[in-house]
Order: sequence, then C-alpha cells, then structure tokens
Amino acid sequence: MTSNKVGVALLAEIFAKKGLKHIIISPGSRNAPIILAFAQHPKIKALSIIDERSAAFFALGMAQQTKQTVAIACTSGTAVLNYAPAIAEAYYQKVPLLVLTADRPPALVDQGDGQIIRQKNVYANYIKKSFELPENISSNGEFENAVYIINEAINLTQSPDYGPVHINLPFSEPIYNQVKSHNLKAIVIDPEHIKNYPDEKKFNTLAKIWNNSPKKLLISGMMDHCPELRKVFSEITNDDTVMMLSETTSNINGDFSCNCIDRIVSTISDDEVEDFQPDLLVTFGGHVISKMVKAFLRKNKPAVHWHIDPVDVKMNTYKCLTEGVQMTPFLFFKEILPQIKKGNGAYKKVWGKKGITF
Repeated sequence: MTSNKVGVALLAEIFAKKGLKHIIISPGSRNAPIILAFAQHPKIKALSIIDERSAAFFALGMAQQTKQTVAIACTSGTAVLNYAPAIAEAYYQKVPLLVLTADRPPALVDQGDGQIIRQKNVYANYIKKSFELPENISSNGEFENAVYIINEAINLTQSPDYGPVHINLPFSEPIYNQVKSHNLKAIVIDPEHIKNYPDEKKFNTLAKIWNNSPKKLLISGMMDHCPELRKVFSEITNDDTVMMLSETTSNINGDFSCNCIDRIVSTISDDEVEDFQPDLLVTFGGHVISKMVKAFLRKNKPAVHWHIDPVDVKMNTYKCLTEGVQMTPFLFFKEILPQIKKGNGAYKKVWGKKGITF
C-alpha cells in the first residue's frame, strides 16, 4: 500500500530505486502522505523521532557517517523551521540531506488557516536548492516534470558535492487515503558529472610555482576521513620546504602535520614573522577554527594562495586568494605529486623550533 498522492508515491519509489534507504519522520498530520508512501515501502527504513530539531540532527549524523542521502520529513507550519539548525550545519559541512516538508495547498497561504507559514524557499540561504512538487499530476507532461524534479533534487544532495536539498510538498484533504499501487514508471536519472579539472598545461604551471616556492604552507579545513589522502600527504610533506597545519575537524593526523595551530602561531614574535610567512599557501577543506592563523595570514599575506575544492573554489578565508582549483584535494595532490620536486630550504625547521616534532 502507498499514499494515493501520486507525487509522493513517485518520490518514494525513485528514492528507493536510487539505492537510498533511510528517512527520519517526525509525526504530524499534514505529512501523512509522506509517511504512508515511505514507511510502507519495502526497501525504505523509516524511523520516527517526535522532535523535529532532534530528528534533523539524528539524520545529519547518519548521513555524515554513511555518505548516503538521508531524508527527513515533517508536517507543515512552524515544524518546518525546527529543521533549520541542522540544515545550516549540513550546508556548511557538506552533508547529504533530503528535506521533505508537507504543506497546505498554496491557495491557503496567508489566508488565516492553521499551521501555515510561507514554506516555499524557507531555507533559502542554507540550502543547495529548493523545489516544490505539484500535488496534482494528471498528464504525461506533469508526470515527466515531477520525475525530473525528484531526480534533480536527490542528485543535488550528492553532486557535484554533498549538501542539503529541499522539496516542499503541498497536500489537499483528504490526506490519509491509500491505494495498492500506482504502477508508476519511476525513471532514475543519474547526475551529470561536470569536470572542470585543470589540463596538463595548467598542472605544469602550478607545479612550476610549487617548485619555485621555498616556503610552502598547507592548511586543511574541516574534511571527512580519507586514508588515501593521508598517504599522499605523507609523501608531499617529506620536504623541508613544506609545512602542513591541520585541526581535529580536518580528520587528518600524523607526524607529517601540526595539529596545534594556535599554540604555535601564538608564539610567533614580530622578529620571526618573515621566517613563518609562506611564499605559497595551499588550502583545502572547509572551515578552519583557528582565529590566530587566520589573523596571521591576513596580516602577513603569501605571494600566492591556491584553494582546492570541487565547488567552493572562491573561498577566500585569508583574503589573499590568487587561484581556485576545482578538484577534490585527493585528486589534486595525487595529480601534482609526480611533477613536484623536493626543495632546498629550512621552512619546516623554522616551525620545528617551536617544539613540533616530525
């Protein structure tokens, strides 16, 4: 059995066909069609968590660990707003969430009816994209449009990078009716992987800049654990001209990196600034917690700053960005590794004088 609402039944079917399994539902009334379609689907595991804020953070953690899109579903009205903190976290931490919000019909918005707020684009500043799935699907054209919306929404949670996507679902009464099946042709559309990687000529140019920089500083922001990347860094940092800084949230640790940034940067005296100021700064990952390293590099800018990211290539945390490279950090460092040479210098030893052991 499933909901008699074609759109949400189609949504559940495509969700399952894409190999996704988990939805966290907060009980309500207006989201009954979502509950009927998802909780009764044989390939979907539905969990119930009453409080929307808690439910969204639970799903956030699940998606963060599995790297699979997890759906959350709530009733209409202010319940929708309780998702906002977790959605903002998912947006900045790049976690794949599919946010499903039940809604009243559009004609009732701002007409004094109960449990209605302006839900369309309600998460505008903290969502990759918002969609509204039409309730009435009666023609082939409307069905094809619904298939496209659902596929695009789910695809965007994972491509070109992870993040939250919102689908608003207006439902008219009655909302509890069910049918055995709709015999839907739930077509799955795979995401388009647009690669804008640097070509060989560009990599040669970047490698030349790298090889001609006697003081290279790598800084890792918030990232997922990646053993392959750790192996690459152990090779790249085996160079006296390369120093790497990381934090716990970067999930990068080892004797090739300093993970006590503030403790070291806070001891740099005015007489030592020039020794610590890098020629080339290479950043990757998300946010960096250390205020001191941000203040130090904003004041003592490197000549060249590259930021490596598959999407956010213009992230200019240190106010000195000269180039964004649209790649995952692993691919970038893997590609440039064969072209770079060990340099002659003492940049790493400068940091070592502050008590860092390598």
